[in-house]
Amino acid sequence: MRYIFLFFILLKSLLFSFDYPNKSIEFVVGLGEGGSADRMTRNMAALLQKELGVHINVKTIKTNGSLDAANYVLKEPHDGYKVFCSTFSPYLLNLIISKKADFSLNDFEIINLQWFEQDFIAVGKDSEFNSIVEILNYIKKNPKELKVALINKSSGHILFKLLLEKFNIPFKDVDIKLYNGGGSARKALLESKVDLLIIAAQGSEKYREYIKPLAIVSNKPSKRWDAPTLNDTIKDTGITMPIIHGPIRGIAVSKKFKEDFPHRFRILENAIKKTLAKKSVHRYLKRKNIGYTWIGSQNSKKILQNSYEDFKKFNYLIED
Repeated sequence: MRYIFLFFILLKSLLFSFDYPNKSIEFVVGLGEGGSADRMTRNMAALLQKELGVHINVKTIKTNGSLDAANYVLKEPHDGYKVFCSTFSPYLLNLIISKKADFSLNDFEIINLQWFEQDFIAVGKDSEFNSIVEILNYIKKNPKELKVALINKSSGHILFKLLLEKFNIPFKDVDIKLYNGGGSARKALLESKVDLLIIAAQGSEKYREYIKPLAIVSNKPSKRWDAPTLNDTIKDTGITMPIIHGPIRGIAVSKKFKEDFPHRFRILENAIKKTLAKKSVHRYLKRKNIGYTWIGSQNSKKILQNSYEDFKKFNYLIED
């Protein structure tokens, strides 16, 4: 009886998949308009329309750091016409870790993580500071004077507090300004409202002439920014910092969609894979400073799970 039931489920999936897609698809963005996740989504939607042969609408649900967008996708019909696009790490992961979400990472099928960003630690172009060690020594000698811009509950937020902890500097000795978006945090540095900024490096490209990077949060030097890695710049102190993943953006669907309509899932997956394989797409997205990596579902799950473990380990630093 069980095999007959499974046969009919498979038959239903195939019958309803041959004409997929036959109407507009909605890409749901879990962050604000004009931000990096929104730019990635709108550009990918335009590219995928050609591959899938239907119009793709972009719906922005920017409240609660992806929570409302995630809930919207999970509560809609799981038929392949609602696709979730967001900065999955750190925002979605933090919602799950903090138990503000009533879903888990396993409720989603990550089709692909295509845009990986490194954080960097930067000051204004004319700043007197030239290294991380100088910054830390200044804080110790001048408590509460240094102003730092961080995106709330981001990888940079965790990193900076961990840096203070490692160097035995009380959090209260720094004036930490928390922002909800990269635009406002970068603007604070450019307008000299803060002295230091930790944020995604690639998203800062257009401000290059106004920014002096002090360190790249990576195990390898950046090809884009002339700055040492974080651990290289503090190596003389004998302290080593763990490398926390910067923002990771991609495209996902509900797990139930893949289970109920595996053929439709493969159509959507192959369309994204084929699009990201084109050199013309690489050139187009590179000009717009948008990532274009294809790593597939299995690798995406592993990376996001590893990132989840990192954020879970250090979540005590950014708890409300």
